[in-house]
Amino acid sequence: MRLELERLVGDVEWAKAQRLPARDLVPMLKRLVAVAPEGSPERTRARRDLAEQVLPTNPWQAARLARDVLRSSEDHRAYGVLGLAHTLLGNFKAAARAYRKALALAPGTPEYDHNLGHLLDVAFNRPLAAIPHLRRALAAVPAEAEFESSLAHALVRAGRREEGEALLRSALDGDLDRTQEILRSWSEPGPR
Repeated sequence: MRLELERLVGDVEWAKAQRLPARDLVPMLKRLVAVAPEGSPERTRARRDLAEQVLPTNPWQAARLARDVLRSSEDHRAYGVLGLAHTLLGNFKAAARAYRKALALAPGTPEYDHNLGHLLDVAFNRPLAAIPHLRRALAAVPAEAEFESSLAHALVRAGRREEGEALLRSALDGDLDRTQEILRSWSEPGPR
């Protein structure tokens, strides 16, 4: 059994290093979860990796797997997956809690700051609360277009249109027409 476990761990690590697609990696991770002893580091890591892989197609399963990981260890990546899964499922309060826990364990992680900031801005209509998170994310990963546009959105919604417009134009490589188009869409009321 131990030999099979070691082989599976090695296979999974190789597959991750080769960046194999989820369709190849998921069955390997499921097998590893089935073989590794409950509570072992191998099983915990495999569950977290599996949660990350299935998140885009099955957020409910990803949330369940992340919660399984969190029963045995405080793992910032599991909290990050849980936050994304809850966001996709529309459980915004639970998502915000998960992102805050991820940030408490791994302060300054740009993805967690961005995801929490974007959630505060869009889901909770709290752009002022979102700005510090989005600024930290962008400071950690400068010129990341997604981070720039999220911060621009929060700035515009917080009444700082000029600053937001300049940032959005930067995110769009100076495309003034596209910038104006997006700013107009942010001003229009959304579907009810």
